[in-house]
Amino acid sequence: MGSTLFQVSPNAANVLAEARDAQELPENYGVRVFAQPDESGQATLALAFAEQPAEGDEVTEQAGTQVYVAPELAEPLAASMLDVADGPDGPELTLVSQDDEEQ
Repeated sequence: MGSTLFQVSPNAANVLAEARDAQELPENYGVRVFAQPDESGQATLALAFAEQPAEGDEVTEQAGTQVYVAPELAEPLAASMLDVADGPDGPELTLVSQDDEEQ
């Protein structure tokens, strides 16, 4: 029984690798996806580089990047993909449905 996992597009993996290099972090650092409260107390999606996953994180490797998804987000994000979109200030990371990407 195969389960769908949160995905990172090759373009997003490149953006993340460039950001990791710009911060002069080692290549073995992965990207952790987790929920973080914003100013109003609402949960927002956050990304941070981490040397290793936190306990319970779902761990995958995609496009050469280790991805650590917090356990509370693994199921809600299972059908999502981190991708890149053109924003007003250049490329921005964005979430898209994997169903949209396959069409």
